[in-house]
Amino acid sequence: MAIDIIQKYTDEYSNFMELEGMKVHYKIEGEGFPIVLLHGTFSSLHTWDKWTEILKENYKVIRLDLPGFGLTGPRPDRTYSIDIYINFINNFLKKLEVKKFYLAGSSLGGWIAWEYSHRFKEQVRRLILLNAAGFNDKDSIPLLFKLVQNPIIKEFKMFHGFAEYLKAPKSFIEFFLKNAYGDAKRVDKATITRYHEIFTRKGNKEAFLNIANSTIEDHSDLIKQLDTPTLIIWGEKDRWIPLANAYKFQFSLPNSQLIIYEGVGHVPMEEIPEKSAKDTLSFLENTTFDSGVKIETSYLCDQFRKKVKVASGKFERIGKKVAFHGQAVCLKTNNPLLVLERLGEENGKGKVLVVEWQSEQLDALIDEEIAYALLHKEWEGLITNANYRHTDALNKMRVGILANSCYPMKALKNDEPIEIYLHANVGGIELVDGNYIYVDEDGIVSSDYNLVDWEQ
Repeated sequence: MAIDIIQKYTDEYSNFMELEGMKVHYKIEGEGFPIVLLHGTFSSLHTWDKWTEILKENYKVIRLDLPGFGLTGPRPDRTYSIDIYINFINNFLKKLEVKKFYLAGSSLGGWIAWEYSHRFKEQVRRLILLNAAGFNDKDSIPLLFKLVQNPIIKEFKMFHGFAEYLKAPKSFIEFFLKNAYGDAKRVDKATITRYHEIFTRKGNKEAFLNIANSTIEDHSDLIKQLDTPTLIIWGEKDRWIPLANAYKFQFSLPNSQLIIYEGVGHVPMEEIPEKSAKDTLSFLENTTFDSGVKIETSYLCDQFRKKVKVASGKFERIGKKVAFHGQAVCLKTNNPLLVLERLGEENGKGKVLVVEWQSEQLDALIDEEIAYALLHKEWEGLITNANYRHTDALNKMRVGILANSCYPMKALKNDEPIEIYLHANVGGIELVDGNYIYVDEDGIVSSDYNLVDWEQ
C-alpha cells in the first residue's frame, strides 16, 4: 500500500504557497519577533521540530522545505544555485510580509543564510549558523557530494542509475544519517524512516543530484563584510564539514560567538535540540549583541525626525570602527586618569563613553593607552571634544573614536581635577547616562529611546 507522504508529514500548522511554479511547504508557529529556519541538504523542515517546540514560546517560528527537498519538491526548471535560493527566500518572505527577522541555517541552509544576510543586511537582525557550508575548498565538500560528483557517476546513464539506486534502500539513508550524527545511537528509527520516505519522494532524489552537481561559486570572501551579530554552532564530530571551518567563520565574522559541542556531529538541532536551542535563546536575548547591527544615522533622522538630536560639532574619526552605537556613559573632566578609571570600571559592551573635556590646554587626552582600554573592556566607542595623538597606531585598531584634532603632547593629571558624572555636552548635544547614541559616516545622532528596538 502506497504511503501518502503529504498526509503523513503535514499537520495543522502546515501550509502550501504557490511560488515560482512550486507548492512550497511551510509552517508558522508561535508569536513574537520572527525567526526563519533553513534546513540543509538531504533534509526538510522537520529537522527543526524540537527547536520549534522550544523557540515558539518566545518567537514566531517560520520554517519551510527548500526547493528540491521535503514536500516542496524540485524546481520546474531543475536549476539550483545559492543565488536562486536567495532570491527564492526573499520572494517567499515578501509574500508572507515578513520584513525583519532572525535567520538560522544548517549546512546548506547556513550557506544560504549568511549569503542572504550579506545581501539583505537591513532585514536580518541576527544570524545563527549551524555547521554551515560556504567555504568550498576540497576538504570542505561533504562525502555524499564527493560521491555523486564522481566522473563515472556523472555520466548520463550512471547518473540516472544512481538516482534509481537511491530510491530504494533504506540502509543507504541510514548509513549517511548515522554518519551525520556524532553518536549514531541517537538516531531513532522514526527519524530514519522520515528521511528515507521524504528523500525518495518523486523528484527529490534527482533534485539532490542536480544540486550536488551544480556549479559552485566561492563567495567566502564576502563573509568578512558581514557585521550582523552571529552565533556559530558546530558539532565537534562533524564528518561532513570539518571543524576547522567553525574557526574560519569565527575569524571572518567580526561580531560573532562560537559554541562547539563535544561528541556532536553535523546536525546539533536534531542531536542535542534542547541544549542547542537554549544556547540560541541566550544569544537572541543578549541585548549587547544589538550594538553590532549596522545603523544608518540618515535613516534614523528620516524615520524619527522628532525623536532625535543631531550633533553640530565637527569631529575627526580615529580607528577602524567607523560606525557604532550604544547607551551613553557620560563624564566631564580635565583628568585623563579619571577617563581610564571609568573605562576600566565595567564591561562596555553596548555602551559609548562620552567625555566632555574641561581643560583649556591643547594636550591630547586620547592615545594608545585609552584605545587599548576601549578594546579590553569592549566599549562600542568614545566621543569627546578633546584632542588625540598616536594617530597611526589608533587607525590600525578596531576602535571607534570621535575626537577634536591631533596634537602630539600628552595631557597630564590636573592638580585641580574636575569629576562630574551622569551628563555631558559634546557636539552641541546635551546627553545624560542612558541616552542612545548612533554614529556613522554621516554624523552623530542621539535619542532618549533605543531606536533599534523601536523600529522592530
